[in-house]
Amino acid sequence: MADRDVRQRYHDLVDKGLENELTALERFELERIETRLDAEDREPQIEAQDRKWEMERERLLESVGELLTKLKE
Repeated sequence: MADRDVRQRYHDLVDKGLENELTALERFELERIETRLDAEDREPQIEAQDRKWEMERERLLESVGELLTKLKE
């Protein structure tokens, strides 16, 4: 489903849930849509965290390399 369609379906299900009880299939669908929307919202945060971890990994590798060089001397 396109993003626009997913958001529309989400709103339709939420509105229906406020008025009536959702079926098991509709509740499952709503949970899947919420997960997808949450993932879209977190994507920039995840990328930023990945960059941070990569920089920290590089610093640790450099530090280990320096320690090994000192031990060899």
